[in-house]
Amino acid sequence: MATATPIADGEAAYAVGETWNLPTDAFAEILARVPPSSRRRLRLVCRRWRDVIDERTPQSPPVVLAYVVTFGSASAYVVEDLAEGRCRELWRGGATAGRGFSETMMVGTCNGLLCLCDDAKPGGAVALANPVTGETLDIPPRPWAGHGFSWHREYSFAYHPATGQYKILHLPCGFDRTGGFNVLQVFTLGEAAAAWRDVPVPGASCRLDAGIVSVGGATYWVTSGAERVVSFDLRDERVAFAKPLPVRAGPGYLCHLTEVCGRLGLAVSADKPVPAKTEVWVLGDGQVWSRRYSVRVNGDVEQRLARPHFAHGDYVLTAEGEGYWRKYAFGHRLRGAGARLQRGEVRSVRITERGTPVAGKGGGTYLHGTFAYVETTEPLSVYRLGG
Repeated sequence: MATATPIADGEAAYAVGETWNLPTDAFAEILARVPPSSRRRLRLVCRRWRDVIDERTPQSPPVVLAYVVTFGSASAYVVEDLAEGRCRELWRGGATAGRGFSETMMVGTCNGLLCLCDDAKPGGAVALANPVTGETLDIPPRPWAGHGFSWHREYSFAYHPATGQYKILHLPCGFDRTGGFNVLQVFTLGEAAAAWRDVPVPGASCRLDAGIVSVGGATYWVTSGAERVVSFDLRDERVAFAKPLPVRAGPGYLCHLTEVCGRLGLAVSADKPVPAKTEVWVLGDGQVWSRRYSVRVNGDVEQRLARPHFAHGDYVLTAEGEGYWRKYAFGHRLRGAGARLQRGEVRSVRITERGTPVAGKGGGTYLHGTFAYVETTEPLSVYRLGG
């Protein structure tokens, strides 16, 4: 199996020099197979690399991906125009033998790769898919015991921009009513062993309904009592810190993690069918929380923030319905769109209309989640067993 090997400075200089003799078309074809986030770092190698990357493999801005589950199958749609609500089907799968809802759920996406989990299989069968190339990769099953359901909620799909490694994490917190666990499992794509590894995290706990979010080289979750957010460093595979939440989020409140412009976010609201107000806090430099969004919903509009991705450019995404029965995603253009927030400024959002429907089909379907997505031609074949 392919593995990443550090390159010495002399070797790196030689490799850079050699690319001057490599035809531009061939060089661009190689770069197209590199994860988009890694190409941003490769621009710093030299002027030629920067020019070829900018001209031949330009970075497209992320689009909204909506994952929808229906009777017999599941689909991923990309929203091509938030203003008009235009979308197209990107991927379809998760076929079921019976007439019930598909149990193939989306864990997350990194660099254009989708991580999926079949909840119908014991422990959850995890697979990766690249909708652009049509490739799929089944991840070896992890050791498991006991009973459960909604296995996908216990997984997270992550990418570390410095190491270039993809990792799948499993938090076995569903086996304990308190959400407690002392070991989590990690699977690293490209490792020769191609096996799940146990990583000690003594005394850990997780509140699953708050979600598990991976961003910026770390995976985050909220403790079972909603007192702290835990950061798990993906490079060192250890708990880096446990930061107190910025506001109360215990009984009587709902909270969930999100990603806001490459930072960890926390959305908190009252535990009501339609919360009047949702506050979104972002964890910035120095592990300092700052309130970034204050979202108020009119009583006639039964919507709440979409999850796990709700802040997309000049738009805020919302979902209509409760829990698994969310049917539509809506886009709401922000007032003063395009203006940068000043330091300490809070974006105040008032939602008084349903907005523009951007995904969902109503009866017989439900919206599983919204994500930020970029297309890639990165091959999955290099991660296959024995590859």
